[in-house]
Amino acid sequence: MFAPSCLFAQKTEADIRARLVKKPLFLRGQWGSDKLAFDDAGHVQGASGPTSFTLAGVEIGSVKLTSRGLVLDGQRMGLEFNKDVPKQVRLWNVTIKIQTPTDGDFTTALDAIFTDSIATLNLPLPWCWQQYAHEHLLPAGTPFPAVQVGGTSTSGAAKDLRADRTSSMPRLTNQVEPELSAAARALNYSGIVLINFVVEKDGIPSHIRVLHAAGLGLDELAVVAVSRYTFQPAMENGKPVAMELNVEVNFQVR
Repeated sequence: MFAPSCLFAQKTEADIRARLVKKPLFLRGQWGSDKLAFDDAGHVQGASGPTSFTLAGVEIGSVKLTSRGLVLDGQRMGLEFNKDVPKQVRLWNVTIKIQTPTDGDFTTALDAIFTDSIATLNLPLPWCWQQYAHEHLLPAGTPFPAVQVGGTSTSGAAKDLRADRTSSMPRLTNQVEPELSAAARALNYSGIVLINFVVEKDGIPSHIRVLHAAGLGLDELAVVAVSRYTFQPAMENGKPVAMELNVEVNFQVR
């Protein structure tokens, strides 16, 4: 983790290089643009929508301090998952420009732009990621609050009728093919995302979450695709009931 910012001023190229260069970092705001500009307090300038935390990594390669500001050049880093073990991979070039503070100290701006942990990103992880992150990505002991979706507790949200021969399983009536992320296409990367969800009484998926991830933005795209599925719901004693299912969403580069 970063040392407390009050201990080290960040005024020279050497100071900033020691803090940033070749360190595993995330863009704290998960900004999706690869040409980013910030004011002297670390507030992003211009439009840059958020991206997945699996695409929000960055590795700074060079630091240049001029009279007009700080220029950081590096590469955007993505996360791939192999059996739920994350691996950083290089994607494409990124340039970050920061205005010079009046006192010449970039500490506040750097604190606002960079972090070395997904636990301190500005945007909270979406619900679909929270259990997965708790189990595979966050340090042991990280608090994991009970999550409610639409006012309904996720625990015990649906019956498991798979062992009940008098009941019918949900039947898929509309399947949506997922999109492929630009990062996965650029790296010719294929993967399988295992998604857990509840088929509600009306045949619509809810409580969608990632059980096993692929990374590189594919997991969010899998969640979007599954959210658009429709089903004939499970039946019990002639009445529709909610039921929990797992599905694999397969991404193949063609």
